[in-house]
Amino acid sequence: MSAQQPDMEEGQQLDNAASMSEPVRSARSSWIILLVLVLYGVLAVLVIFNGYQEYQSIRLLGESNGNAGLPDSTLHRLILSHGLLLVLMLVTPAVLMYVLVGREKELRQLRIQHEALQSQLRYQSFHDPLTSLPNRMLLEDQLNNKIAGARRTGKRFLFLLTSLNDFKRINKNLGYEIGDDVLRLVAQNIVKGLRDADTVARFDGDIFAVIADINEKSEANIVARKVQDSLARPIDVADSPLTVSAAIGAAIFPDQGEDMAVLIKHADNAVTKARAAGGNSIVFSEEDASSGMDRMALITGIKDAMLAGHLSMVYQPKLTLTAPDTHSFEALLRWHHPEHGLLPCDMYIPLVEQTRHIVDLTHWTVESIFSAQRELLDKGVKISIAINLSARVLDEDGFPLWVERLIGQYGLNPAMVRFEITESAIMQDSERALEVLMQLAAIGVGLSIDDFGVGQSSLAYLSRLPVDELKVDKSFVRNMIRWESDQAIIRATINLAHDLGMSVVAEGVEDMDQAAMLREMECDMLQGYYISHPLTEEQLQQWISSQAA
Repeated sequence: MSAQQPDMEEGQQLDNAASMSEPVRSARSSWIILLVLVLYGVLAVLVIFNGYQEYQSIRLLGESNGNAGLPDSTLHRLILSHGLLLVLMLVTPAVLMYVLVGREKELRQLRIQHEALQSQLRYQSFHDPLTSLPNRMLLEDQLNNKIAGARRTGKRFLFLLTSLNDFKRINKNLGYEIGDDVLRLVAQNIVKGLRDADTVARFDGDIFAVIADINEKSEANIVARKVQDSLARPIDVADSPLTVSAAIGAAIFPDQGEDMAVLIKHADNAVTKARAAGGNSIVFSEEDASSGMDRMALITGIKDAMLAGHLSMVYQPKLTLTAPDTHSFEALLRWHHPEHGLLPCDMYIPLVEQTRHIVDLTHWTVESIFSAQRELLDKGVKISIAINLSARVLDEDGFPLWVERLIGQYGLNPAMVRFEITESAIMQDSERALEVLMQLAAIGVGLSIDDFGVGQSSLAYLSRLPVDELKVDKSFVRNMIRWESDQAIIRATINLAHDLGMSVVAEGVEDMDQAAMLREMECDMLQGYYISHPLTEEQLQQWISSQAA
């Protein structure tokens, strides 16, 4: 698979069909011309035969009348009339052939231009205009084909994402034109540093993707190092040498998953860890059975983790645009496994949600957060913290009453507490969810719908929910600068929420351009790496102090 593979399979089939139809059209035109020539040949023979018959008839008539020969005038008339007819019959097919050949040339030229335009449009549809690398659409097609082939052959391959460090600063300080030059030169260096069989694509913004065949993980390390070395080469921009670095995250098929979405997710999570590690880091995903943990170990291990102190909470800030002095955070769970290190939430939460352990985990999480809020209050720090709720918790009898008692036990203001529920969790049992949310709202806590826009809730049902906040899913925010459709969805969501008396939080905000556009759309709150990475309790206090300064 080439790094510059020009077309997808569908495009190749169209080109083959077009090339096969060209001889057919040429043969058909040749047969038409031959048929015309044969027809005119037959007519010429008939004219000559008719003239000869007329000549014989006139000669015999003259002999019967006692004339020895034909008068000159009669012979001249006969020759002239049939000769002119023959000349016309010879000239007409020549003119017709000239017209047909000229028309065929015009049609052939039009077909060539049409096919060239189709080829160009296909290329532009599947390639990044800046770097000429395959774009994400073509990358996903190639990745699916690679997975299908690897399943048949039993081979492994590496999927790698590399995200440039401080690229936003390059755009800001040197300008977007220089930023584009950097991306072009970086793309060229990555392609040059890898094998011809490896695929290099522009995944999104300043993120590039690599697909490479490997046999062992050690080979995956070699490929990742090659990418890292390629990025370390100085590039000449604006007559000055510039060196860039990147966070690199990788996943291996089938170790980290056997379908495209899972591989991309694990590589993306690995990139996030590499960014957090800082510098020029390479992180390989271990979010699978190859880490030595099976599903049952994850499910049963969560209980031991709660007792052993292996779980902790981090807090990601949500910047309130309308009230900068208000401090709100979302609490995120972290599992520090003694053998396998930091385990991402999406590795074990979906499994734990299938068991009773999710209720115990929710109770542990809520108590930990309330305890942290109490400690901060005692230090004079007042913050609102949002807690994610599982669908299973909405089925638990007495959960709202338990929350109310716990708020009183820690002496918290209910307004300092917020619960986030996904659309899908609400729609699993909408009437039961509505009942529980009503009870929670009666306590005075805030309620948010998380990942809004990707679920299946109806607008009619949304108006019945006692929620006061919508969180726009990061999948829309990620591409809002490039795609007007995502901008329209976000703008419509903000207007809808405001009409219903709700505030709006945009998740996944990663750069200044996104933040500026969301501010212009009158979004209420921003959350994402542009605002801050998740913080420990100590870092949280420092962050609040820095904001006050």
